Amino acid sequence: MQETGLLFGSFNPIHIGHLALANYLLEYSSLDQIWFVVSPQNPFKEQSELEDEQHRLKMVKLAISREERFIASDIEFDMPLPSYTLKTLELLKKSHPDHRFSLIIGSDNLLVFPRWHEAEKIIEKFNILVYPRPGYAPEDAEKEILNKVTLINAPLLDVSSTLIRQAFSEKKQLPYLLTPEVYDYIIENGLYKK
Repeated sequence: MQETGLLFGSFNPIHIGHLALANYLLEYSSLDQIWFVVSPQNPFKEQSELEDEQHRLKMVKLAISREERFIASDIEFDMPLPSYTLKTLELLKKSHPDHRFSLIIGSDNLLVFPRWHEAEKIIEKFNILVYPRPGYAPEDAEKEILNKVTLINAPLLDVSSTLIRQAFSEKKQLPYLLTPEVYDYIIENGLYKK
């Protein structure tokens, strides 16, 4: 049975914070693989903020190309929008019975987890690994939820896709927050220009 961590996100764009977290989890947890599940639409985000899903998927594939234990997933691209995590988890479980899936979320999401679509079913059926995010103490989550998740003491990297998009729109250079392949792809395709 493959222990597989699922890191959902818009990856708009994927950056070194995502990769460092996934690398840490592979080395310091029981996970054998990390799948980067590219979400076409997050119910909590404006669609207009998102770069085209094929661009975002391509950037994920470029970013993870050197690590065979990292997998890019576009499973949500053919699912009804908005994408609900439970539906994706159930589909993955059904189509990959040889994998035991764990959901990886940040402590910021843990604090709003009760607002997620069918949150109680997710927590009942799947392992949830929670990594720290600056300014969001996991201890502030509801006790009932906190008792059912595993806190991961991953290093804090306060890098955001928002910061990167803003930098590109202002013609600033932040190449070290991305892999060289992703940085070059953004430049070549003229992404994140306002």
